[in-house]
Amino acid sequence: MNFAIAKKFAKKNLKANRSLLIPFVISSGIMLMLFNIMASLLDNQYVRTRHEMLLTFMILGLAVIAILAVIFVLYSTNFLIKRRNKEFALYGILGLEKKHIRKIISLEYLVLFALIGLMAVIGGYVFGQLTFLGVNKLMKDVSGGLMDFPFSLKAFVMTMVALVVLYIITVARSTVGIYLSTPATLLRKGHSGEGEPKSRYLLMIIGFASLAAGYIMALTIKGVLSALSYFFIAVGLVMLGTYLLSISFSIIVLKALKKRKSYYQPVHFLNVSGLLYRMKSNAVALASITILSTAVIVTVSTTAAIYGNIQTMATNAYPRAYQARYYGKVNKENYKTVEKNMAQYVYDTAKDPQHIKNVYKTFNMSIYCQENGNKFTSYKEGAKPCYLEVTELNGYNQLFHKKVTLQDNEVLMNTNVKKQLPQTIVLKDKTYKVKPVSDNLLGQYGVDAYGIVVKDVDTMLTISDDIKIRQGADKMVNARVVPEMNWDLEGESNEAFYTKLKKNNHNFSVYTRQEYLKSVYELNGGFLFLGIIIGIVFLTGTILITYYKQMSEGYEDRDKYQVMKKVGLSDRLIKKTSASQVVWMFFAPLIVASIHCLVASKIIFELLQMFAITRYMQYGIYFIAVLLVFMAVYFIIFKLTSRAYYRIVQ
Repeated sequence: MNFAIAKKFAKKNLKANRSLLIPFVISSGIMLMLFNIMASLLDNQYVRTRHEMLLTFMILGLAVIAILAVIFVLYSTNFLIKRRNKEFALYGILGLEKKHIRKIISLEYLVLFALIGLMAVIGGYVFGQLTFLGVNKLMKDVSGGLMDFPFSLKAFVMTMVALVVLYIITVARSTVGIYLSTPATLLRKGHSGEGEPKSRYLLMIIGFASLAAGYIMALTIKGVLSALSYFFIAVGLVMLGTYLLSISFSIIVLKALKKRKSYYQPVHFLNVSGLLYRMKSNAVALASITILSTAVIVTVSTTAAIYGNIQTMATNAYPRAYQARYYGKVNKENYKTVEKNMAQYVYDTAKDPQHIKNVYKTFNMSIYCQENGNKFTSYKEGAKPCYLEVTELNGYNQLFHKKVTLQDNEVLMNTNVKKQLPQTIVLKDKTYKVKPVSDNLLGQYGVDAYGIVVKDVDTMLTISDDIKIRQGADKMVNARVVPEMNWDLEGESNEAFYTKLKKNNHNFSVYTRQEYLKSVYELNGGFLFLGIIIGIVFLTGTILITYYKQMSEGYEDRDKYQVMKKVGLSDRLIKKTSASQVVWMFFAPLIVASIHCLVASKIIFELLQMFAITRYMQYGIYFIAVLLVFMAVYFIIFKLTSRAYYRIVQ
């Protein structure tokens, strides 16, 4: 077969199969466009110099997109092969050799991947500019403009390499089955899946056990460390349970419905029998849509909640605009002098001492120790670790504007661990009566910890002597007591004041809320950006799988639709039952995904405490908003794909 004849075959096939190939081109184009955008940002000099933290997210995003692009292309290729088995069999019957069929397929995909490449490069550059501006906005960087986003030759080369790899994978996957099969085998593949599905009780039991284990883990785990340890295990169990129950439990339920007397009523008969055969061929696709929908909702809502809570994180970390700390050695003889010198250093730096406002001074101490019931002692290898954040009463009262008093044997206490505080605690061998408080004594602690307020600095130093912390392999030292001063500035330039503070530094470390906000916006802006990109990828996969599922059902139902008309069923009854089945098959994944997300919200909330999200609704409001938006998008997908289904059937 010469090139001209192969080109005619390829052109005819592309036109005949355009309803299947256009979604393939669009979805693959979106994937590679996102790949190109990530590669361009990764290569961009402005991003590399101004947003160094973002580079890690870019590399991770690039890897995720590359992996998912291969998965989705393979899925699309498998679907296209299944739909075209009869066509390839006919070519063989007409006398075309397998190498000729391979040439036709190679030309077809060459055209398709040329279109994908154009979409990836042109769309990647155009939308890359918008993405660049959006990333800068997320980072609160207003200085970057379109001139800072030139065309990236490196990103172009990476995208072309990815395009060629995907082309080779696609052609190889499409032709290997033809080489291993005869025309008769290909014809039989086109009719596979017509028998009644089997009941798989063992898979159902394993599926329920897996899903229950994942749910229980997600709902019962308390504390950030435990949530981090078990989150991915819970995710894996729920994914396994979803797939196993989709291919087993749904079949068993539908077969049970067949045994009821009401099964032989026309509407019920058509609905149950139709759903039974649909589930056999679409169970894995439905489970995949469920998992991808869950991933979209969880990813976007979580990253949005983190980004939306940045101001709270900054306030917890820096209650005032400025903070000075002294990290030298502090003891009972010098702590008052250090505190006085630090205040003098701050007031002397200002043009007018009256410009220093909202001052509060305190002493802090962090202890990595071990917990045994209500007893806290120096940490030993292999014991249960625990963090104590200790502060003194005077600083607590200044910060929270209170007038609390304490006896020598009393402490104020709270924790980010979800459990009831003990009535007393023992610090080495000294017992203290606990007064629980609701104030946040832990700032933005991301691990399980206890906040303790003691009467004075002398008590803190005593605790430092009693509970030593490990330094190195075998050295134990006292925990460091850190004097701290926090304040706001009014009536003069913040930049000039901060520059003078750094210049006149006398062994004091100075921090500002603004600096912290800049770093946190960069970090969490990167989280949100990555979440949005991955969300788009998952959503693209959801739409792709949904569309191909609807197309597959349409082709399978077309012959059945005609048979039902020939046996005397009315068009109204056929349309009613078909519509009912389509609705159930389409919205079942959304219902299950919503349940998954609701259960997952508990363990996600535990993890989000690392980002100073201490109330459920700080996350819940984003979760509900994303869920509602996704439901609206999902409904639009349903309407669009349903039209394609009904066009095929009718």
